[in-house]
Amino acid sequence: MSDGLDCGCTNFEQCLIILNLMLDNESTLVQEHFFFKHIENCIVCFSHYNVEKQIRQLIKTKLNNKTIPFPLANEIREKIIPL
Repeated sequence: MSDGLDCGCTNFEQCLIILNLMLDNESTLVQEHFFFKHIENCIVCFSHYNVEKQIRQLIKTKLNNKTIPFPLANEIREKIIPL
């Protein structure tokens, strides 16, 4: 993705900071308001927001704890821990 300087966005660095805070649920309402107002007119930051949001959602989905079937767990134990 572009660094913001050659894409015409004068607030790119600030938006990246706010974006990361938002995605980590650490942003203030003022920061969120600024960011969402900004991406109404800035396709670069809007696109970056969507990509980051989708990546984080994909990671969360893939990292959910899933139950391993008991026979599979036993088979793995037998291969790892010799009896």
